[in-house]
Amino acid sequence: MAGIGWKLQRMIDRGSLASTIGAYMTGVAVTSAPWLLTTAVLTSLRVLSRHSEGPPFTGIERIITLVYALTVVMSAPVHVVVSRYAADRMYERKLDQIAAPLWRALALTLVGAAALGAGLMAVLGVSLSVGTTGTVLTAIVAGQWLLLSVGGGMASPVVVLRAFGIGAPIGILLALSFERLLDWGTVGYLVGFSAGQLATLALLLRATARALPTAVDESARLAPAFSEYRQLALAAFAYHLAIWADKAMVWILAGARVASPYASMSALAWFSSIPVFGWIYVQVESSFYHRFRSFYDDLERGAPLERLREGAISVATQSSRIMRGAVAIQATVMAVVMLAAPGIIRAADLPASAVGSFRLAVAGADFQVLTLLEILFLYYFDLRREALAVSLTLLGGEVVFVAATHAAGWPPAIGYPVACATSALLGMYLVRSRLRTLLADTFQSQPFGRAAFAAAASER
Repeated sequence: MAGIGWKLQRMIDRGSLASTIGAYMTGVAVTSAPWLLTTAVLTSLRVLSRHSEGPPFTGIERIITLVYALTVVMSAPVHVVVSRYAADRMYERKLDQIAAPLWRALALTLVGAAALGAGLMAVLGVSLSVGTTGTVLTAIVAGQWLLLSVGGGMASPVVVLRAFGIGAPIGILLALSFERLLDWGTVGYLVGFSAGQLATLALLLRATARALPTAVDESARLAPAFSEYRQLALAAFAYHLAIWADKAMVWILAGARVASPYASMSALAWFSSIPVFGWIYVQVESSFYHRFRSFYDDLERGAPLERLREGAISVATQSSRIMRGAVAIQATVMAVVMLAAPGIIRAADLPASAVGSFRLAVAGADFQVLTLLEILFLYYFDLRREALAVSLTLLGGEVVFVAATHAAGWPPAIGYPVACATSALLGMYLVRSRLRTLLADTFQSQPFGRAAFAAAASER
């Protein structure tokens, strides 16, 4: 996120419980709000369909799931490149070069997402009213993700919380009102939900426009950033595709009858990651970022070797602390969720036989979040090939292990945590390897780096 770390740090530095909770809630909102809201909506649809005498909600549930899956996967490369571009311009203090590329990217995102949404609706063969609403929803969600990845970092964290705090209740209330009071059925639910998401997008758009400087450099171009950061874009695409790859494999191998409850169960499992998402986001974007920035500022100023060594140790220590904290939080939450699994499955109206698979999905989600943390560290250290390797390992592992477990006659949920654990172990190895040689690698990555490092060492 471009720039939000300073705002989060100020919230934490106030020292009050309210400000600290606000910082972590902001982390949850920025990283997870769209898919958390989607999961809540899908769960409510399942409950409504159980008590409704009207047409089934299965079709709307499938549409919303596919809309979010398509949007998240296809727009991920754009988000990571635009966010990195904005962060670079903020670092260089060229804020006037952010607005024009951002608005162009947003316009292209809305048009492209609408085209993808229309294609999806055509493939699904839905009615004109449902197809039109689904197309609009696809564009809205894509715009939300882009503004969260860039604009959300420039606006106040409170604005992000307010946008979803207002839009989410509006969407749920309108959905229920259109479905029940106006008797529009499942179409009314989709229209109401989309209206709430549109309100959130409008609030995010307004906040981003206010945060951007009035001076705009219209000559600024985003295209070179896509070439420079193509490996990061591919890594983002692979990682986000991996979020859905196991569901797609189950659908291909076992059919829709097995895939539908598996997808719902997996979505519920991701709720266990909410606490660690907030922890990771706040810690990485505040304390870690400050130490990371301080180390590289010292490097640019030509600080003595001893100071650089202290900075490298500080970065490594903070990285290890965040990883240990993430593991501890996930382990605690996972233990609670594992015990509560039967009750969660009953509340979600899923079959009792899904308890075991749900527990496996929770374990897989925990490993996948740790993989995300490791990829973030690799992004920071500009290890683009390594980040891509971890993302491809996660994606390929899900395809291979889910297929292997299906061939062996085992539950497909077994392959998912195995794949996520494999990528997490690879990511941990790569991050720890980098931290052990951070100072030497940083010198060697500069022009005449080996000679510079040798000369600096000889000064001691």
